[in-house]
Amino acid sequence: MNTAIEAVPSGATAFARVNALAVRMLIVASVSFALLPVGLDWSYINPHGSLVEGSMLFQLEFGAVFLLGAWLAWRNRQICLRQLPHLNPLLILLILYCLASALWSPYPLVTIKRSAQLIGLTMVGLTIAPPVGGRQQLLHTLLGTLMVLMVLSFFVALLLPAVGIDYELGGAWRGVLPQKNTLGAISGLCMVLCVKESRNHYYPRWLCYVGVLFSLFMLVMSKSSTATLVAVMGIAIYLLSRRRYFKDQYDARRLLLILFMLLLLGLHLFYVTEARLPRWDELFAPVGALFNKSSDLTGRTDIWRMVLLEIDKHPDFGLGYGAFWLGEGSLSQSIIDALHWVPLQAHNGYLDILNELGIVGFCIMLGVFVMHIWSLIKLTPIDREEAAIHWGILFLILISNLSESEVFRGVLFQNIFFLYSSTSISARLSLHRMAQGNMHNHKRQASS
Repeated sequence: MNTAIEAVPSGATAFARVNALAVRMLIVASVSFALLPVGLDWSYINPHGSLVEGSMLFQLEFGAVFLLGAWLAWRNRQICLRQLPHLNPLLILLILYCLASALWSPYPLVTIKRSAQLIGLTMVGLTIAPPVGGRQQLLHTLLGTLMVLMVLSFFVALLLPAVGIDYELGGAWRGVLPQKNTLGAISGLCMVLCVKESRNHYYPRWLCYVGVLFSLFMLVMSKSSTATLVAVMGIAIYLLSRRRYFKDQYDARRLLLILFMLLLLGLHLFYVTEARLPRWDELFAPVGALFNKSSDLTGRTDIWRMVLLEIDKHPDFGLGYGAFWLGEGSLSQSIIDALHWVPLQAHNGYLDILNELGIVGFCIMLGVFVMHIWSLIKLTPIDREEAAIHWGILFLILISNLSESEVFRGVLFQNIFFLYSSTSISARLSLHRMAQGNMHNHKRQASS
């Protein structure tokens, strides 16, 4: 049963139904607007949105999302205010730091707008989290939305190949989405979500298996090797996380510490024997061989080297959030001149944060992920199934962010999904603490 309805008195069922409808509308709208071309215009496809975020249509789309989120937050203001202090504190700090970077940004208005997007998405995430939204409402609505987009992409690729197939990339399918990697990313995510649903009883198991096969087909047709790797790892991490390998949460913490120490030990041994740190091609070669990828990640490392040169100019605090990749005539002009095309990101989200927010912002971002992992560790003994799918989603996002800049980059899909996941986990932990406190109070009153 939907926990949003359970959380309110029986006389307020209509109130809860309106909440549930608004939550679904927010999820569907934010995901669809993030994935589809602005205004459903495929005549000019900009896969990363950096140059269209100032358009009136774009502002109307996400302005409507933020207004609906603000209305829902006001409608449930007591719940939202109670949950607000329990959000990831370093996420709040990162957003504030992004906003503060407008003080030294060469484009302060752009920085303020991009920071406002993070604030708006976090607010929406807070309103759609439990108890306003149901415990599984985010994942179920997300799965339904992505499946609809994949079905539309299937028919567009077959019936309108000029729109749905990218012949410059070997006939890779992109469907109704801006590029093949986007179709591959949502296909991989749908595979993970369908595998999850096949382990539960919300949908018929045969339907989940059909969803897995259809998602796999769309993943193959997108010809996205990165998405394939991420999907396989996401499914593996989900299946491993849902098993009860550990007696308590301390065993999981010990395992994470051991893995971290092994990683440091491996880097130390390499440094001792070679007197240097490993190069990217040495780290990537084994994985690239599995998926027929060159060690330069299809030219991405050329961009990375030039971005690293930019980082050296402002290493501590960065140049300002969202102020670098603004097309011709912006600070990225030197990279545009060197590449002879217009990139709108570094194709590495970690480098983009380091460039725009410096070492300070990069460390805060790492802290956000550490706190997110810590929250998942605490959620695991409370609700292992929900924690497992969020573990899979987290690693899917972290790995994808190595080759695409999405996390903490405005209204891009993976950033939206991470913020919604973070607020949902924080809300679940907060509700559990409240339930435990009420239980202790009842026991104390009964004993007295």
